Amino acid sequence: MAPPERIHHIGPKVDSDSRAVLDEAVACLGQTRTPGEWLGDGGARIHLLVSLIAEAERQLPGSVALARDQDYSWAEIGDLLGVTRAAAWQRFADQTRTIKRRTRRQLLANGD
Repeated sequence: MAPPERIHHIGPKVDSDSRAVLDEAVACLGQTRTPGEWLGDGGARIHLLVSLIAEAERQLPGSVALARDQDYSWAEIGDLLGVTRAAAWQRFADQTRTIKRRTRRQLLANGD
């Protein structure tokens, strides 16, 4: 008998905690880049949010590679991303292999 189809996807949790952390990150980045100048500027806020989204996207493959190293399945990773197992594998499998090869080379170069 075939296992039941996976039909649940946890996906991201957006709540007051994540909103507060994001607001703090926007404020901190705004103060770092242009102290006192960005407050209340909608365009600046858009730029700051897009910058944070881009950085999160840049870091996501490394986090997926770490989760795979910690024996998370592609189904579990897909659930955390709010997508299917196949979609998670298709998006990140090649990147995680590249990250693992790069990490191994760095460890060998450092004598670890």
